[in-house]
Amino acid sequence: MLKKSFISLIVLIVILAAAMVMFIRHIQPTEVLDLNYQEISIASKIADIVKTRKLEVQITEQDLNNLVKKQLSAHPNLPNGVRIEGAKLTLQGSNLVADVNIRWQDKVPVGAQLFFSLAWDPPNVVIQHQNTRVRGIQVPKEWLQLAPIELSIEDHLPLLVGVKDVRFEEKAVLIQLKALR
Repeated sequence: MLKKSFISLIVLIVILAAAMVMFIRHIQPTEVLDLNYQEISIASKIADIVKTRKLEVQITEQDLNNLVKKQLSAHPNLPNGVRIEGAKLTLQGSNLVADVNIRWQDKVPVGAQLFFSLAWDPPNVVIQHQNTRVRGIQVPKEWLQLAPIELSIEDHLPLLVGVKDVRFEEKAVLIQLKALR
């Protein structure tokens, strides 16, 4: 009887270990992502204003990718032992989807999708975390909730130029400028 219980316990431990290994393999990232970014060229944006003769600047999906990656690389550690190792952002109007590679407790690599909403709250564009999914399964907000990211557009503008309005388009953010006196 004791021998049968011992064998049953060992089989149960092996099954649980196999299930854990399969789960960890399932949640691993499917693509290699990083937090490398390029600084946005303000000179080229100003040249666009001169060419089009309109006081507006278009921030492309790639520009936004670089801005957010810059913020994430400055603060990669998140609550509950989560660290962001890479990201790729997709702009969908006033929504932003971030495919991220994270590492939990410095051990378990996880591929996740973070969903954000974008809003213009003068003088900042506010990126608010809505929810997180791992392989299509929603993660409880208690496990991972990010603080809002505020991007000050005016910090990147020349002196005497301010922001009049911000519109979120399908694959770009349109910033209407105004001359300050």
